[in-house]
Amino acid sequence: MARALAGSHDVSVFEKSRGVGGRMATRRAGAFEFDHGAQFFTARTRAFRAYLQPLIDSGVIADWQAAFVEMRRGNIAANRRWGEDYPHYVGVPGMSAVGKALASGLNVCLNTTVGSLTRHGELWRLSDDDGALLGEFDWVVVTAPAAQSANLLAPTVLAASTRTEMHACFALLLGFDEPLNLPWQAALVRDADISWISVNSSKPGRSAATSLVVHSTNAWANAHIEDDTETVRQHLCGVVNAVAGVDAAGAAHSSVHRWRYANVDRQRGDSFAINPQQKLAVCGDWFVRGRVEAAFSSANALVEHLGREI
Repeated sequence: MARALAGSHDVSVFEKSRGVGGRMATRRAGAFEFDHGAQFFTARTRAFRAYLQPLIDSGVIADWQAAFVEMRRGNIAANRRWGEDYPHYVGVPGMSAVGKALASGLNVCLNTTVGSLTRHGELWRLSDDDGALLGEFDWVVVTAPAAQSANLLAPTVLAASTRTEMHACFALLLGFDEPLNLPWQAALVRDADISWISVNSSKPGRSAATSLVVHSTNAWANAHIEDDTETVRQHLCGVVNAVAGVDAAGAAHSSVHRWRYANVDRQRGDSFAINPQQKLAVCGDWFVRGRVEAAFSSANALVEHLGREI
């Protein structure tokens, strides 16, 4: 979105994290690499496919043609090779590469949390958590998760548009000194406290060091979101062993990442919210559903609308 607007406007992006991309994230631990958020993404709409093509052509995005299975109670219930129907895209050499490519050349302020926005004459005044002024702007577009957007937009008429419940998820990251003898590279898991296992090192452009990413179910994470991290890690390791026969306790690297806002059920209604009089807007995947393409669709629709407003 920022790149689309920057062609004709002076745009500043404030990002509270140390890197861009949100859940399209990559973490490294020695030789091990983990896409601990979004695992892959698809492109069902013509607009999104066109948007991705330059990134595909430049090698920032590649098709992950994984051996995929569905597992139920430790048994493989179905299997197929991805690529036979439609591409399953990943960033190269990690999911975070996509956000980095899109942010290149933009004015992005990392490690900066917008704590408040207040009206100052005809402008919006943004301040950080300590009250320090970040700048004054004609328009503000909020793209944070629903709960965080709600906090920032509380004094405005757009606060009502953020009443969307997002679900949590834990990511278990496992690195192994020796390759694992698994007949699959990506597994959708049912009837367990985990929903996903992937051999992250099987993705295009990754380190050869064997790495697994395991995602808990949203329901289990919602119920245990405040649990001690070590308790969560031990539980998920036990589930991985029971479901996939992987000795998670023997991993050379084992850690957990807590995603408080990881997913959202399919939504009905508008894909963004805007108040032209206040020059304020909000968008995000949570207006649509928890998918990478949903984030694009929400932002793209808002960009088209803003083109008629500014």
